Amino acid sequence: MTDPPMPSTEGRTWRRSALVRIGAGSLAVMALSAAILVSAGAAGKSGPALALPDVVEIHSAHGASFVPALEGKRPLFILALGSDAELVQLELLRMVELLEGVDNRVAQSSLERERLWDARRNFGKVMMAMPNSYFAEDVAVPIGAIPEMARRIGRLAAETGLRIVTVGHVGDGNLHPTLLFGEDQRHLVGPAAARIFRDAIELGGTISAEHGLGALKRDHAEAEHGALAMGLMRQLKTMLDPSGILNPHKVFPEQPADGEFLSRMPGWAVEPGGRARRSEAGL
Repeated sequence: MTDPPMPSTEGRTWRRSALVRIGAGSLAVMALSAAILVSAGAAGKSGPALALPDVVEIHSAHGASFVPALEGKRPLFILALGSDAELVQLELLRMVELLEGVDNRVAQSSLERERLWDARRNFGKVMMAMPNSYFAEDVAVPIGAIPEMARRIGRLAAETGLRIVTVGHVGDGNLHPTLLFGEDQRHLVGPAAARIFRDAIELGGTISAEHGLGALKRDHAEAEHGALAMGLMRQLKTMLDPSGILNPHKVFPEQPADGEFLSRMPGWAVEPGGRARRSEAGL
């Protein structure tokens, strides 16, 4: 009697995850390390690291106890992907070692992995449960520019008094700065977001990243693409839609690219006696 055949693993994608704690001022080091690891992992068909600073601290402060906050340390979640299980595990451990974190947690089972990634999946829900209002953005910069972008976001937070929580995907340079604010700070949000747009463009990135421009960021499109490119896009749109009835008032600038773009959005400004809008997403 022969043994039954082993299940085929051909074409399977293996996933391994870890949580690493790094110093609160180490986002630049983290980004550079991740950039190195992404390059190294490409040969092994491994996926990029995903950086999510601040998420665990926010979850812990607002009722999520799956992993305790650690004062002065920020969490970096790492996801390694690949078709070779042993290689994926080795690369994950290499990332953990390189980042020199504390309280490192390497998921030992699919259940532990799911618990770690609940932080990312539930980020929006946690934001909505907080007493602050929030404005979530979506920009991307070259991987090598992530440290500088992180520094600029930090300076912006210090100068404006806004708390800015940045989640993102280090492996592709996609960042989601989320501005938390009270009603007395609402007027600061538009100018702060516009500055984030300018910084991303200046660093060779994009303001549309993974979620596009829509109506919210249309006035800043020319700052990234230039007048010539926007003119060609308008001509193409006119050829295909001479009556302007297909998805109107999207993508193409209609007002100055300034910090007042949010004030021009219906529902952003609080009308006398009206209810404040608690959230907005440039996603």
